[in-house]
Amino acid sequence: MRIVRDIMQTEIIAVRNGTTVRELVQILDEEGISGVPVLDSDNKVLGVVSRTDVVRLAARQPEIPLPEAFWEGLGRDEGDEGDPDSYFMAPESAVMLLPGGGSLEGLPFDEISVDEIMTPVAFSVDPEMAIWELAEFLVQGRIHRAIVVENGTLVGIVTAFDLLRVMAGDASV
Repeated sequence: MRIVRDIMQTEIIAVRNGTTVRELVQILDEEGISGVPVLDSDNKVLGVVSRTDVVRLAARQPEIPLPEAFWEGLGRDEGDEGDPDSYFMAPESAVMLLPGGGSLEGLPFDEISVDEIMTPVAFSVDPEMAIWELAEFLVQGRIHRAIVVENGTLVGIVTAFDLLRVMAGDASV
């Protein structure tokens, strides 16, 4: 029987409390991951923060209107509404939460830390937990990842994707 220890990731990417949301977004983007544990200075797990938390934060912020210049050169001819290349939305009504070029300009991501948006409860599992129990745990909790803790120490992280790899028969897991 396979257990969590068999499939968990032991190279853990985490952030410290006090990390800004801008820094978090950069880490998640660079690493191609959707969430990380938040640790204090003693490496104690304080919670988990994810892209979903960032989206919730952005949704609470006022919308940022796009400048008219954004639309220049995109193939939209003014007054040519019947043209299949026309856009459905008029430039004056367009908004973006994250303006182009990866910029977070206009959002308070430098002033807000991960501590303020994280889920303060880290869903943790024991490394000896059976894989089927892990699947049940993730489904019941409606979560995508669990922190693996042994004797109070963070030893790994396991995700729904790790479970899918096992189910698909990936021998490298």
